[in-house]
Amino acid sequence: MEFQKSLENLQNAISSAIKIKLDLTKKIDAQKALYDYSEKQKIYHLNTLNSSLKAVKSYSIELLRLVNSDIKNQPYTNQILELIPELESKDLTKLDKTVKKMISISKQLNIPKKTINNNFSTPSNIPSEIKSDISADISELNRCFNNGCYRSSIILCGRLLETALHRKYYELTNNDLLEKSPGIGLGNIIAKLKEKNIQLDPALSNQIHLINQVRVFSVHKKKEAFYPTKEQAHAIILYTIDVLGRLFSNVINIDRALQGQ
Repeated sequence: MEFQKSLENLQNAISSAIKIKLDLTKKIDAQKALYDYSEKQKIYHLNTLNSSLKAVKSYSIELLRLVNSDIKNQPYTNQILELIPELESKDLTKLDKTVKKMISISKQLNIPKKTINNNFSTPSNIPSEIKSDISADISELNRCFNNGCYRSSIILCGRLLETALHRKYYELTNNDLLEKSPGIGLGNIIAKLKEKNIQLDPALSNQIHLINQVRVFSVHKKKEAFYPTKEQAHAIILYTIDVLGRLFSNVINIDRALQGQ
């Protein structure tokens, strides 16, 4: 929660200001600060303090959302909001006490965990010839991910890439690998593309390689089974969806590919 982080930053800024004995009631001489290190230091800490104060006031809007998510947060948010005016104090000691009190109250808030977006959709530029297959797999991918089947999700990511790369190879070479080499894997498909002088963008190749490595690690037997976390599976899915879209954009130099045939 950004509000809590902003409170911690403000507390640190106040502590630093107290250490250098910054007096908020006195105006700092900007001209003197040009050659006097202590004055320059005061300006730095004052700016940091003001910036931190501004952040706390800005992020306090989050407290209202917490009440909407859980009515039990109401008394705590009210207590914190009532303390906001006290942040105008020019007494650093009082300011420090106020912020520490706000931090203590904020720890009693029931903050909902961030939810991961689990509604993955088919990129709009997928060729019509494979769009139904891609959409069906992505629909199944959503079901697997939503039900905690993260290994299955990653395996499906590999299947999606294989379908897309087979199609890309066919578009550029007019050869159907599904007929000639039905069991060919991702690495071999990329090797076949290179044989035809079809170069993928290096970043895209790296993405495919990463997804394939995780997929292989999930599928094949190891001494210890690989159980990806929700966050790991989510990242791989995002990578996969991104690759699908980029494969059918201007990622491949088609003129060069055709010349190499």
